[in-house]
Parts: sequence; C-alpha cells; structure tokens
Amino acid sequence: MTTIHDLMFGPTIEDRACGDCVACCQVLNIDQPDLKKPEGQLCPHCTGAGCGIYETRPQVCRSWNCAWKRIATMPPETRPDAMGVLFTVDRHSPPRNLFENLYIIAVATGDEAALDSRNTRDAIRMFAEGPLPIFVSFGGMKTLVHPEPNLADAILHPEATFDRTLVEPGREWLKRYAPFARAGSGEAAMLPPGI
Repeated sequence: MTTIHDLMFGPTIEDRACGDCVACCQVLNIDQPDLKKPEGQLCPHCTGAGCGIYETRPQVCRSWNCAWKRIATMPPETRPDAMGVLFTVDRHSPPRNLFENLYIIAVATGDEAALDSRNTRDAIRMFAEGPLPIFVSFGGMKTLVHPEPNLADAILHPEATFDRTLVEPGREWLKRYAPFARAGSGEAAMLPPGI
C-alpha cells in the first residue's frame, strides 16, 4: 500500500535506524480496535527505547515514518530525538482552511524552544522550497509559518488583502500547491474555484 508519506518523501531509507528515538510513539494518533492513543500522548507500549509490542504493532506504526527516515539530505542531527522536533507530512480531514489539505508539520516533542533551533529553521527552509504549506506545533497547537502571514493573507483573500503586490505571487503559490492539495484531500480539497 502506498501512503501519502511514500508519495511526498519517497521510500524509507533502510540504513536509517531509529535507535532510541521514540518520537513517533508520542506524535502518532492511533485509533485501532486493539489500541487507542491520542496524538501527543506517549504510547503505553513504549519502553522508552522502542516498542514493547513491535512484532504485533498496529498497521499505522508499520507503515509510518518521519521525514528523517525518508529524506537522505536530512543530516543525523535532525533525527527527531536529537533535534527535539519531528517533521512529517499530514492533512486535516476535513480541512478547516486551504492550507490543511496537505502540509508539512514540525512537531516539538519536548521543549517548545526546539522549534526555534538552527537545525529546525534550516529544515523549514528546505521544506519551504517545495509546494506544501508548513506548520509548527507544540502542545497540540499548530501555527502556519510558510507561506508567511502576508502571503498567506493574499492567497486566502486576494480581493481584500492589504498588500496588493502579493496577489500574483499568491496565485502562483496556489497553482503549485493545488495538485498536492487535491492529492491530499481528494474531492474534499478546499481550493478556490478554477484552481
């Protein structure tokens, strides 16, 4: 089965070992008949250095990997436990705004200050070269950081935005994003008419 992570980040890099990193054990939302764990709460099967039920873990745990496990250009210091931030691709269903169709999210797994580290800022810059919006998250609250607020306003409200010079760049950004938004949300993609 091909996942959204496969489509956006490519396959898992086999020689990238998780080691003692258990960030996904905290970040993932698991809603399976035999295991229910909300996002942001450490899984009861986490041993602190791995999964206590690894051989029988839920399918979501088997198929999911963070960006570090899939993107070769992310250096060792960006492994989630080293950086304190886990990067992944996500979507909100149904999307509450156009940027939630499909997006990159950086989740601080411990200290919120990790979102402002040099490594995190470098990773955000790298992802900003691509077509997806980027959110940062801590304590269940997420904030859009790309596109930046003035451009985001021009994308969402081209007729009413205060900076008219951003209307055309906003339209161009939206054209790049639209195919990914559709892929992420299918028919439920929240996009302006004609995009």
